[in-house]
Amino acid sequence: MLTTEYIILYAIFIVLWILIAEYYSRRYKNFLTSFLDSSNNISIITTPTKIININKKGLSFFGTESVKSFNASHYSVGSLFLEEDGCLGKHSLGKNWLKKIANSRDETIKVKLLSQENQEHYYFHIKVTRITGSNQYLVLFHNITKIEGEKKKIIKLAEHDALTGIYNRVKLNALFPHFIFAANKFSQQKFSIILFDIDHFKAINDTYGHNVGDSVLTELTYTVKNALREEDVFVRWGGEEFVVLLKTPSSIEDAYRLASRLRAHIEEHPFLHVGQVTCSFGVTQFRAGDTQIIILERVDEALYEAKENGRNQVVAK
Repeated sequence: MLTTEYIILYAIFIVLWILIAEYYSRRYKNFLTSFLDSSNNISIITTPTKIININKKGLSFFGTESVKSFNASHYSVGSLFLEEDGCLGKHSLGKNWLKKIANSRDETIKVKLLSQENQEHYYFHIKVTRITGSNQYLVLFHNITKIEGEKKKIIKLAEHDALTGIYNRVKLNALFPHFIFAANKFSQQKFSIILFDIDHFKAINDTYGHNVGDSVLTELTYTVKNALREEDVFVRWGGEEFVVLLKTPSSIEDAYRLASRLRAHIEEHPFLHVGQVTCSFGVTQFRAGDTQIIILERVDEALYEAKENGRNQVVAK
C-alpha cells in the first residue's frame, strides 16, 4: 500500500516532468521559428495534411496571419501550385507529393506560385526533406523568378524574329517533329502548311531603301497575323519568306482558302511608302510518310509555280 509521502513525491515528479516537457517544447518551437525565420526564402514544416510551421516570409507571401488561418483555408501547400509546362502542378504527383519529392534525386523541381502580397507570379525550386522519426517534412522554396525571367528572354530571342516579332526558323524546326509525330500517330491530326513571299521585294529595297523594306515586312506581318487564328503558327522563314502552319486538323482545301484570303488582304492593304504589295503562295498538306524536308520541298515547288505563273496567286500541291 502506497504511503501518503510516496504519493506526494510521485505527484511532484509528474508535475515537474510536465513542466520540463512544456519548457523544452516551447524552447523547440521558439528555436524552430527562429530557424525558419532566418531563411531568406519561404520555409515550411508540414505533414501530408497539415502545416505545422511557416516562417514570416511564407506567411506574408501567402497572405495569412498564422499557421492556423492557413490550415483553415488550404488543405496543403501543394494545392497552391499553379499548372504550367515545366512546373510541378497541384495534380502532378497526387497526395504523396511530399514523399515523392523527398525521395527524388531531382534537384531542379520547379513550382509556380501566386503571391498574395502583390498578386505577382513567382517561380521556386522546391526541396523537401523528411524530418527523422516523424511524418513531418521540411519544405524549402528557393526563389528563381529572376533566373526564369532571364531564361524566358533568352528563349524568346532565340525563337523569335528580331524584326517582326513572330517565330523564326529555329522555332519552326523545333515544332515540326511534334506536328509530324501527331500526324503519323493520329490520322485526324494531319496538318497543312502555307509558304509565301513578297513579289519583287528586291525592287522595293532597291527603290526605297532597306529601312522601307523592313517597314513593309513588319506591316505585312501585322496584316497577316490579324487574319490568322490564335492556334496557327506564323513564322518568318527568312528574308521576305513566311510560313503558316495550320495547327488544328485541316484539309488542303482549308489551307488553300486561307492562303487566298491572306493574298487578298495583302493586295488590298495600302502599305506606307510603297502603296500596293502582292505575295505569291504555295500550299500543301501532310501525307503519310512525309518528312520535314519532303513537305518543305513540296510547298516550295508550289510557291515556285505561283511565281512562274505570274505571281500574286495561290498554288496547291
